[in-house]
Amino acid sequence: MHCTNCGHQSQNGASFCGQCGNDFNSLAIPRPITDSEGSTGPRLVPWRGGQVALGIITVVCVFLLLLAVIVPAVGIDNLAAVTFLTSLVLGLVILSAVALIGLLPYRVWLSSLGIAPLGVPSVKVALMTVGVLVLSLGSTALYSALVRLSGFEILEPPEIPQGIVLPGAGAVFTFIALVLWTPFTEEVFFRGFVLAGLLSRLGGVGAMIVSALIFSAFHIAPGVLIPIFITGLLLAWLYRRTGSLWPSICAHAGQNGIALAVTILEL
Repeated sequence: MHCTNCGHQSQNGASFCGQCGNDFNSLAIPRPITDSEGSTGPRLVPWRGGQVALGIITVVCVFLLLLAVIVPAVGIDNLAAVTFLTSLVLGLVILSAVALIGLLPYRVWLSSLGIAPLGVPSVKVALMTVGVLVLSLGSTALYSALVRLSGFEILEPPEIPQGIVLPGAGAVFTFIALVLWTPFTEEVFFRGFVLAGLLSRLGGVGAMIVSALIFSAFHIAPGVLIPIFITGLLLAWLYRRTGSLWPSICAHAGQNGIALAVTILEL
C-alpha cells in the first residue's frame, strides 16, 4: 500500500502512513507544497521517478506504434489530417498513461495533476501567465535571430507548413487539436505528471530542468530543442508558482494559437 500523500510504502491493512501519518481510511487529496513566501506549488504526489520513466517509455512506444498505422492509412502527403489525428491520438495515449500509471494505482484525484483551483490571487496569476507567454515568444524570436546571424541553418526553428491546417471549416478542428487539446494533454503530462513526480527526488530546480529537457526532447527537431527547453522551464515555473495547471495550459495554448494564426494568415 502506497501513501497518497508521500508515496511511502506501508504494510497492507495499515490505518496510517508510518512516514507522514496520512489516514488511509479516507481518500486523501495530496496536499499542496507551500514555499517560504507562502505561494502554493504543485501537490505532493505518490508516484516517483520510476513511474515517470515508465510513463515516458509507454507514451513513446505506444505513440510510435499508432503513428506507424496512422501515416500509411491517411497518407504522408495529407499533412493536415496526419497532424490532427496524431494530436488526438497522442493526447489520448498521454491521458491513458497518466491515469493507469499515476492516478489509479494510488487512488488519487485529478487535483494531484494540478487540475485544481488557483493557489494565488487571479490578477497575479493573469499577469504571470501573460509574462510567461511574452517571455516564451521573445526568447524564441531572439534565438531565431541569433541562429540566423551565426549561419547554423540546422539550428534554425522550422517554419510551420501551410498544409498543417485542415481546409475550410476543418480549420476549426485543427484549432481545437493544436490550441486546446494539445496544450491540455501536454501540460498534464510534462508538468502535472513528470515534473510533480520528480520533485521529491530532484527538488524544485532540478525537477524543472529535467522536465523541461524531456519536454524539449519530445519535439525532436534540432531547431526547436533550445526554444522548447526555455518554454518548458517557464511553464514549469508558472506551475510551481500557482499550484495549478490552468495558467500553464493557457500560456501554452496562447503560444500555439499565435503560431497557428501566423501560419493561417501567412504573416
